[in-house]
Amino acid sequence: MSTTESDAQTVQITVNGEDRSVPHRYPLTDLLRDLDVDPESVSGVAVAINESVVRRQDWSDVTVAEGDTIEVITAQQGG
Repeated sequence: MSTTESDAQTVQITVNGEDRSVPHRYPLTDLLRDLDVDPESVSGVAVAINESVVRRQDWSDVTVAEGDTIEVITAQQGG
């Protein structure tokens, strides 16, 4: 299989409890942008993949994989 064919494939993931299809080797930062979270400037956001927290400084190095369960948690003020 060529690289182009592999890149055209999609993988199934779960984001905040909802199933979603994304391209193979999809960067976490692109997924965050899909969720209207700007990874460059947002504060008060935590990301966990398969119940392991991903450090903010590592977001740009992470790609999602088939079957990943991703939780994006945003802190909000108030109560």
